[in-house]
Amino acid sequence: MKLKLFLRLFFNLITISCFIWLLVYAELALYLVKVSYGQINMLLNTEKITDILRDDKVSQEEKQKILLIEEIKKYLVDSLGYKPTNNFTTYFNQHNQPILWIVTACKPFSFEAYEWEFPIVGKVSYKGFFNREGVQKEYLKIYAQGYDADISEVSAWSTLGWLPDPVLSSMLVKSKGRMANLFFHELFHATYYAPSSVDVNENLANFIARKATLKFLQNDTVELNKLLKTIQDDSIYNTFVFKGYETLKALYAETEKLDEPQRLKQKENTLCKIYEASFHLKLNYPNRFKNYSKQILVSKNSFFVDAHRYDGLSDSLELIFNKKYGGNLKKMIENLKK
Repeated sequence: MKLKLFLRLFFNLITISCFIWLLVYAELALYLVKVSYGQINMLLNTEKITDILRDDKVSQEEKQKILLIEEIKKYLVDSLGYKPTNNFTTYFNQHNQPILWIVTACKPFSFEAYEWEFPIVGKVSYKGFFNREGVQKEYLKIYAQGYDADISEVSAWSTLGWLPDPVLSSMLVKSKGRMANLFFHELFHATYYAPSSVDVNENLANFIARKATLKFLQNDTVELNKLLKTIQDDSIYNTFVFKGYETLKALYAETEKLDEPQRLKQKENTLCKIYEASFHLKLNYPNRFKNYSKQILVSKNSFFVDAHRYDGLSDSLELIFNKKYGGNLKKMIENLKK
C-alpha cells in the first residue's frame, strides 16, 4: 500500500511539475514543438543517398558531388579524427526554396547580443525557424523592444549528431572547396560542442573547417588556389568589419551621455561611412560581399556581432594552433574531443 501511495504521489508530482513548466514556458514549449515538426517533416521526406545515385533523373554532376561528400566524410574521420556519425546518408530536395531562417539581435548602443535559452544547448544568440511567418514574427517582437535585429537564410545546420542530418539539394551547387568547408564545419559540431558558448563553437568550427579544407585540397591545385584567394578575401573583409566594430564601440562610449536621438544620428552617420568604405576593399571576388555589405545599414550592431560569432577569435585560435599543437590539426581535434 505504501509503495502504491508513493508511486501515486510521485506520478502526481511529476504531472503537476510538467503542468507548471508548460504554464511558465508555454511559448518555449510551443516553439520547440514547431521547430521539431519542421525538422521531422524534412527527415520524413528524405531519400537514401544510395537511391539518389541510382536515379536516372539526377544529373551526373550532382552524383559526383554526392560521391565527393562521401570522400569528405571518410577523410574527416580517417585523417582528422572527427567523430563518425550517421549524418548525410540521406538527401532532401529543397526545390530551390530556402527551408530555414534564423533571427539574431543586439542592443543598439553596445555589442551585447540578445540570447535565447533552450534545454540542453543552453543560451544561444540566434533562433531558427522552418517558416517565414515565424521568423518575421520573432524579428518584429525583438525589434519592437529596441534591438538591432537581423533575419538570414541558413544553407546548412547541425543537430549535433542527435538526428541524421540530410544532404540538402542546395549544397550540391557549391564548388568543391566550398562544399568541403561546409561539411568540415557542420560535422565538427557533432565532434565538439560546448553548451552556452555559441561564439566559441562557431569560431572553432570555422577555424577547423578552413584548415581541414586546405589539407583536403592540397593535391588539387585549381581548387586550392581558388580557396586561397577566398581565404585572402575573408581575411581582408573581416579586418574591415572588426575595424568598424571598434569604431562603433568607441562611438558608443564617447556618446554615452548624449540623448538617444543624437546618439542614433551619430550611429547612422558612422554606419554609412563604414558601408561606403566597403566599396574600396581590394578583393579577388568582390561580388561575394556586395549584398552582405548592405546588411551593415539594415542589421546594424547585429551585423558586427554575427561576424564576431564566426571569426572574432581566429587570430587567437591561430596562435593556439601553432604554439600548443605545433600546427597539427588532428592533434588539436583529438584534444578538443576529450
